[in-house]
Order: sequence, then C-alpha cells, then structure tokens
Amino acid sequence: MERNEVFFDYLRAKLFEVEDNDNRVEQLTNSVNDLAEMLVDKLHEVRCYTLAALDADIPVNNPLIVATNEIVKKHWKGLEGKYPEPPRGILRGVMLSALYQLGTTDDELCRIIYYTASGHSQFVRFGNEEPVVDRILSEFGKNVEDEAVKEWSLTSTPATSKIDTFKLKGLKLGAVEVDSDTLKDSLNKAAGIEPKTNHGPQHGPQYWGPHFASTASAGITKAIETAVKSFGESISMKAVEDEINKFFSSVRTSLNTTLKDSFQSLLAVEQRSKLLWWKETLFSTTLRKGYREIDVAVLPVVMAIDLAKLLPNATPVSVDYLLTDTYLAIVGTKPQKHTLIELLEPFGEEQWQKILAPHLSMMTDCGERTTLTAFLAQVVHNQRQPKKLAIYTGLRAESQASPDQLAVIVLHDLLTERLIKEANAPQV
Repeated sequence: MERNEVFFDYLRAKLFEVEDNDNRVEQLTNSVNDLAEMLVDKLHEVRCYTLAALDADIPVNNPLIVATNEIVKKHWKGLEGKYPEPPRGILRGVMLSALYQLGTTDDELCRIIYYTASGHSQFVRFGNEEPVVDRILSEFGKNVEDEAVKEWSLTSTPATSKIDTFKLKGLKLGAVEVDSDTLKDSLNKAAGIEPKTNHGPQHGPQYWGPHFASTASAGITKAIETAVKSFGESISMKAVEDEINKFFSSVRTSLNTTLKDSFQSLLAVEQRSKLLWWKETLFSTTLRKGYREIDVAVLPVVMAIDLAKLLPNATPVSVDYLLTDTYLAIVGTKPQKHTLIELLEPFGEEQWQKILAPHLSMMTDCGERTTLTAFLAQVVHNQRQPKKLAIYTGLRAESQASPDQLAVIVLHDLLTERLIKEANAPQV
C-alpha cells in the first residue's frame, strides 16, 4: 500500500494530537484502514463522508462522526477517557485520510470525491486542515483530468493489428521407418526364392514377371502403410489444436485492441460533436425550447441538466468552461454573485417546480450534510424551503456564488449521482 500523504500531513501538522506516541499512530492507521475498507464498495456513503469530512463545524452527534468514532474506539481504547465528546478534528482527519486512500486506488471513487469536494469546499469553513483539503483537490483534480483527457483524446496514428506469424511450436513428430526385414521377406517371396534352397523360379519370365509384380507390390504397400500409420500415430492432434487455438486467440486479442482504440476515437469525435452542436443550437432538450426563452433565474440548472445527458462519466475541466462561457454568451453580461439562498429561491416557486420536477429527480440523500444539488432537488419537489439550506447542507447562508458557478456545481453533482446509481444498479 502506498504511503497515505494526507494522514502524514495531519501528523506533521499535529492535528491528530498524538504527540510522539507510536502506538497512537498505529491505532489511527488501523482506524483509517477499517473505514476505507468499509466504504470501498459504498459509493453513496463515500460522497456523504466527503461532505462530513469537509465541514469543520459539523455537529459531533452527526451519524457519520459517531460511526467514525466507534471505529476509532475499537483501536484506541482510551479515547473516551481522554475526550468526553467525539474529537471532531481527529475524526475528520481519519475520514479525510480514508477518502484519500480510496481515491488514490480507484478512479470512480476519485471522481466522486473530487466532484463532491470541489463544489462543496467553496462554501464551508476550514480550520488548520485547509492545506490537507487543498492537496486532495489538487491531486484528485489532476487524476480526474488525466483520465478524462485520455478518454476524449484522438489517436494520432492509424490503428493497426499486430499479428504474429503462425508457427507450430512444441510439436514432436515420429520418424518414418520401414521394417526392412519384413520388406526383404516379401521381396524374396515375390521373387520366388525358396528359403530352403535359395533358388529362384525355373519357369521363365512369362510366369515369374506377373507373379513378382503382384506379390512384391502387395509387400511394399503393406510396409509403407505400416510405416505411415506408425508416423500418423506419433502426431499429437491435441498439440496441433493447442497451437492453432493459441494463434487465433492472439489474433482475437490483437483485433479487439485495434477495434477498441478505433472505437474510442470515434466516441471522442462523437462527444466533441455533441458539445459543439449543443453550444451552437442553444436548445434545451429538457424543456424543448431555446435557452434564450428560459428565465435566467433557472437557466443555469436547466443547462446543467441538458449537458449532463450528453457527457460520459469522465469529463475534462474544459467542459466546465464550455458551460460557463455558453451561459455568459446567452445572458450577455458577466452575472453578479448572489447568496446561495437567493439563487435557490426561484426554484421554490410553484411554476418552476411543476416544470422542473420531472427532470430533476430526487437524489441519494446524506441526511443533514447533503450536496447543494440534492437540496435543490428537494426544493423543486417541495420537500425543503431554500432558507433551510444551512441546516441540511452545512453551507453558510451568507455564502455567495454566481449563476454560472451554480451550473458547474449542479453538473458535477449530477455526474456523481449517475456514477452512484450505475454502481448500485443490479447486474444483468
């Protein structure tokens, strides 16, 4: 296992409060490993733990803080004696270390953590752990970008198949051997030589020739057939079949690789074409009308919903800029920032709830620490009021953002939601 840099960042910054106690370091390391193992197959909970770990003001009775505290208590027996209440700072450090460990080993988890953290971290308060969060955002952002660029890249050279020459290796053949003694006996018999006297026939060629031809050919034929049969039996058909199967298996592998490379390039071209068409037409496939006909108050969310339908799970950061630039081109001026509550208030109006509810489904919930988009969906479905933002997301009510920022956050949350639902979908 690679060194967990976030864990050691916490140690160096003395945020774990372990002083020079090696046993304590081992106990916290084991706690991080246990939490990571618990989360590895639970993508939804990875998002929830990301939201909880980012918030320096998260209540100590939050279910995820309590659950992490129970994990640490298994290894650190004296935890409750030293800390009457769950030590929020230490537990968030365990969470962040476990998330870092997961994100460095799995591309999907890396995307979920990065998309969630990059949007949420803009509006929460950090303590001394801010450099740790910056490390996660920087490293995971680069990993997500590298993966996306690879998927969206076009091959610069034509795809060619590399097929090796067919060779029969390891095939052992027996020798072709004619039984000379048997053949000699057959020829003597054909010649009419009496074994006792060693004398030939005395009846002349008119009698001896046909006799020799008939008898000798039969003897020679039998000797050759016996030799060929013995040679054939020495050939292993299984060895021949294995070599042929091995060759065609390599052909199949080579063709699959070539077709995959070619198909990936075609997908990249198609993805780029879809985005260019979306940018040029400025048409909402969700509301079936042009973007300039849609109220600017809800436009960022509508555009994010449309764009999410066009994108694969791995998306380069350039798509974020495409979204914001397209929005700016529609509204004509750089939009002003508003508080998050002000941005969400129009979605609490009945007219927009009726229009958007069919297109913005309820998202997997994280209780009192949920994503901005999940809270927005609850507002659209008339289950939450915008003024309750801080209670259910932990985001500060006075936090400000521009409409195009909101569009990018919603896009990332929708892509993350799709990842989670795909992972939870039953396998067919």
